[in-house]
Parts: sequence; C-alpha cells; structure tokens
Amino acid sequence: MKRFILFLSLSWGVLLSFGQGNSSMFPMEKLGTTIYSGVFTGNGLLGTMSYMKSNNTLRIDVGRTDVYDHRENPESALFDKARLPIGHFVLRLQDTVLRTNGLIDYGGGEAIATVVTAREHYSVRTLTFANRDVIYVEIDTKLGANTVPLLEWIPEVPRSPRMNFGHAKKPDNYPENPIGEHVKRNNYSVYKQPLLAGGGYATVWQSYVKENKTVYLISIGYDSGNRDYVAQAIDNIEALKEMALDKEILEHKAIWKSYYSRSNLTLPDTRLQQFYNMQLYKLASATGQDKPAMDLQGPWTSNTPWPAYWHNLNIELAYSPVFASNHLEIAESLIKMINRNVDNLIQNSPKPYRHNSAAIGRSSAPDMISPVWVERGRDGTAWEDGQKELGNLTWMLHSYYQYYRFSMNEKAYEPLFALLKRSVNYYLHLLDQDADGRYHIVEKTYSPEYSGGYAYDTNYDLSILRWGLKTLIAMDDERNLKDPLYTRWKTVLTHLRAYPTNKDGFMIAKDVPYAESHRHYSHLMMVYPFYDINWDQPENHDLIKRSISHWQSKPAALQGYSFSGSASMYAMMGEGDKALVALETLLRKYVKPNTLYAETGPVIETPLAAMSSIQELVLQHWNGVTRVFPAVPTVWADVTFRDMLTDGAFLISAERKSGKTREVRVMSQHTGTIRLKSGIVNPRITLSGHSAIRDQHDDYVELYLPKGEQAVLHLR
Repeated sequence: MKRFILFLSLSWGVLLSFGQGNSSMFPMEKLGTTIYSGVFTGNGLLGTMSYMKSNNTLRIDVGRTDVYDHRENPESALFDKARLPIGHFVLRLQDTVLRTNGLIDYGGGEAIATVVTAREHYSVRTLTFANRDVIYVEIDTKLGANTVPLLEWIPEVPRSPRMNFGHAKKPDNYPENPIGEHVKRNNYSVYKQPLLAGGGYATVWQSYVKENKTVYLISIGYDSGNRDYVAQAIDNIEALKEMALDKEILEHKAIWKSYYSRSNLTLPDTRLQQFYNMQLYKLASATGQDKPAMDLQGPWTSNTPWPAYWHNLNIELAYSPVFASNHLEIAESLIKMINRNVDNLIQNSPKPYRHNSAAIGRSSAPDMISPVWVERGRDGTAWEDGQKELGNLTWMLHSYYQYYRFSMNEKAYEPLFALLKRSVNYYLHLLDQDADGRYHIVEKTYSPEYSGGYAYDTNYDLSILRWGLKTLIAMDDERNLKDPLYTRWKTVLTHLRAYPTNKDGFMIAKDVPYAESHRHYSHLMMVYPFYDINWDQPENHDLIKRSISHWQSKPAALQGYSFSGSASMYAMMGEGDKALVALETLLRKYVKPNTLYAETGPVIETPLAAMSSIQELVLQHWNGVTRVFPAVPTVWADVTFRDMLTDGAFLISAERKSGKTREVRVMSQHTGTIRLKSGIVNPRITLSGHSAIRDQHDDYVELYLPKGEQAVLHLR
C-alpha cells in the first residue's frame, strides 16, 4: 500500500482534495503530447484540451459533442454517421520548451497550461462557459515575450476517424466531405466546414488584448440542415460580449461551486478522493440536462476507432455514478436521447416483432439506429456480432429505471414502462419451454466480447431478461396496472431456466464455459449490476466467489473496467479491502495522468464506472435495502458523506469515525418507506414530523418518511 501511494504521488504530483482545505485543484507536473496528459474543460457541448503538440508547440483542441456526419446509411453508423473531429489551435514558441505543467481547477471549471522556454513564459487559461456555448482562452506572457501571442487554427479532416485504422472493416464507397475554407465574417475569423449530406459546422473566433493578456473567444456552430451554422457561432460570442465578461466568469465559477455542493464524499485516501472529484468534473464537462448524451469521447476527441455510441456496456457504465452522486440532471441527457428515438428503437427489432418490441444493437449515432436481427428460424452465423446482441436496450433501461427510482419523477414512469415492456417482449417472442417446463431462448444470441459467445441461453441475456421481468412486475405492482402480460411475466420469471454454471462458476452460455480471458463481465451480470445472485443468499456465496476468482484468474484480456466491475462485486460481498486492491490496480495500470482512459482510442466509461465502485464502498442499494458503509476498507478509519442519493429519492448523509458508524441521516424527497442497514446496532433514532419506525432489529430499520421529513440514527 505505501509503495503504491508513493508511486501515484510521483506521477500525479501533490494532490489536494475538494472539501479538505480550500483547494479544488488537480495539478499535473508535465504536459504530454496526447490528450491523456493534457488539461481540459467542458460544458456538456463544447470543450477544450490543452497539451503539447511538439517540443515547441502548445496545442489546444476544441470539440463539440453533437458534430456527427448524417449520411443516409443506417447500416454504417461508424462511417456515414460517425462523430467528426473538429480541429485545434496551436501556439508556436520561439525556443524549445524547458518545462511545462498544468492545473485543472475542477471546483471552478477552468484549466491552466504553463509553458516555459529560455525566453518565454506562457500561462494559457481556458474555460468553457457553463451557461454559454463559448470557449474563453486567455494567454498571459511573462518574462519578456516580445510579441502578442497568436493562435493558429488547424482543422481536422472531416471524415470518420475509423477510416484511419487498418483493422476496421471499411465501406467500399466513402466519398469525402467537401474541403473546408477560411473566411471572414463581421470581423470574425471563421473556418467553415460543409458536409456532403447537408449543413456543416464552423469554428469562429475573435481576439483582443486586455491588460497585457491576449484573450480569444471561440464558438462552434453546427447544423445538419439549412440553418446558418456560422451565424449561430457568431451569435453565441456576440451575446457574451454584450455582458460584463468578468461577471460572466464569476457566474461560471458559481455554477461549478453549486454543482459540487449537491453532494460530498470525504475519503481518507487522498488519491481516490482526487480521482472521485475529477470524475464529477468530467461528468458535467461531458454532458448535462439539455446537452447531448455522452458518447465514448465527450468533448475531447482524438484519433479513435470508436466514433459513436456503444450500447453493450459503455453508455451504461458512463452514466452509472450520476445516481448516488445526486446529479440526476446529468442522467437526463440519456433519458431524453432514449425518449426522442423510440420509433427508431422499434424499427431496430425484426419486422415481425415491431408491433410490440424494441431493441438496439452494439453501436449507433445519436439517432440510436442499430438493428438487431435475431429472429425465429433465421441463422445468424454470418451477421456481425453486434447485430446478435439481444439484451442491450433492456440493460440501458436499467439506467432509465434508476433515474426513475432515484428521482421518483412521475413523468418518467409511463415512457419507461412502455419501452421496457417492448424490450422484454422481444425476448418473449424467442422463448419456448423445454421438456422440464423451463423457458429458454430458442435462437443463439451473442454474449458481448467473448470470441465463442454466439450461443444458446447466454448468461448475458438470461440475467438481463430476469431483471426486465422483475422490474416490469414491480412497476405493475406499484401502480396496480393489471397489465395483460403480467401473468405471463410472472410465469416466465418463475420457470426461466437457471443460469448455466460449471465447476468454475457461471459459464458464458449453455455449453460454453468461461475458458479464455474476457474483459467484459457479461457472464456475471446477475451478480452485478443486477444483484439477482447476491450476498444476502448464503447458498450462493461459494458460486459468486468461484465465478469472480475464475474470471480474474485469466488476466491476458482484462482491461480497466474489468477491475471496476470486480471492485463493485467485492463491495457487494462486503469485501472492502479486495475492492480497494482492484481500484488501485485500475488506477495504477489503466487510468491516464489526467484521469482519462483509452483502449486504442479514448473511451470515457471506465473511470466513471470506478467512481461508482467508490460510491458502493460507502452506499449501496439492492434487494430492496439501502446499505450504509457496507464495504469500507479497513485502512479507512474515517469516512463521511453528505446528501448522496438512493432508491426512493432519499438523501443519505453519514459519518464514520475510528472505524465505527456514528450517525446516519435520511431525508425524504418523496413520501415513502426506506429499508435501511445503517451499520449501527440498535441505534437511537430521532424522527421529524409524521415519520415513523415500521420495523427495527440489529442494524436494520424500516422507516416511513413523508416528503420533507427526516430521521437521524445515532450510535448509542
């Protein structure tokens, strides 16, 4: 442990934690030559990344998350409808760089890159306004720089980045988008990039000198139709210029301060504390309530074979930490994308099932068009693996369900129920009973990431289907809807075949053992995130332990999210020390210096999934019970959190000192009952208003709390 902390201190510099002292700074001792060692900003739509292009050039990437090509080819999301890179500015230096460093002020939403040569000292401050689609770049020259610094614009080629990768299967015909052009409009510098399919995007900027500092205001316009995307970007800057700029910057900082005040987690582990706070920064930089949903990159583009949305793990993991952190506004970007594309989700299912089904394949553009072809009587051997992934939509709706349950937002209920019913209906079309009366899936489906995963009754599908059936039944019971399919759901759930297992634990599928290294935990999802097989079931303890051990015993193909996944499974088991080791391995081996992550290209989900794993050390909800400090590592004597969110829209705050839980506070935002394991045996309980204790024994209590009321559990 001590060697690990020393190593990380050297690689990340002196680390200070938000909420401890007055600092919210993430320092970087050196800027590298990739986005993984740069300093970044974002507002959920636009963003910047500052790093070194060479030993005498600073590079500032700019990005806009909704800039996708939109050619009419629904079968080519990765090429004809791919995310497009925009371009970058460069600051060319007179001499070779002697030293660099960076600083991300995550509590204030800005970043600073410092570059020093023998004759120059540049401090380049960037922020992307939280409430305006404008990027602010301020260049401060010190130590005798002789000229006003100029940024030079370098556009990216407007093609799918997947074209740059030799292993990727490419379309036979891929006409290039038109060449962009530099123009001037109304004293603005403009790089205008039209698209072959219509519309286009434009980077617009203007500079001025203020108190010996050079300031650039930058915006990016985009439209897929006939609107003037250049005028859009100019209007963004003009609207900002009409305001007092210093006042706007103060308001920007106040928005970030308010964002961080929604909840707080204070850890004794400085490294994980800083990492956790940076993931909060990354979430709000990458998306927001009225912003596009997170794809794999956020605003920070780089050469990548993944220029799209991925639905068989990535988007689900990316959104996983927003619920407990009390930032449901972040989740709304995903919810809105799903609601907007219901018709396309229906069309993704095979034609015979579209009257009552919906689905999504592996990857798509923001329109979520990604067909699944699994159909009775059709041999899918020649199909691409992603077209055989039956369960992706139902898994994605697990995030939608968490949004509903953690908010108790009545408006979310009906669209969620209707779409979840459709996604489960797709399964029902493919079920038959065997000689023992057990339901099984009659066609092969694909278990993500496993080379032999095209098989019957994959554990990926069985676990997802069980969760979908249980959730539909629970939602129907909640409203007493008496849906016509209710009896069928209960019958199928009761008689669904058991998960395939062998001596090593859970298999990939019927007749397919886990026999080769596998980064995805698609065969273990009944353990996590669905908790269908869980630690409240003593009869399953050995099965869970064998399964995780066997998965981790083949390390060759494991990647970062293999360790966030195992950490969450250990946390469910109450094994905080094992979870901490898994998280330390993830951070040491896979997380980049600025907390980004890459597998060939940038993929945003894994550090965010690790944020969820950290949350699950201190707060979990499964099997109908909220658990406080369920898996705190033994080296963490003191841990506190405030206003974290759990199922039922209850806010939880708790304090642990010297290895003992001292106090747990529960605040209701929606009238209801919470079943709680507080970690305090026979606590003294203080109730407000008309709150009531329904049941209590050991460290378990069931509380009824009207909206706005609270209960406080004290150590006696």
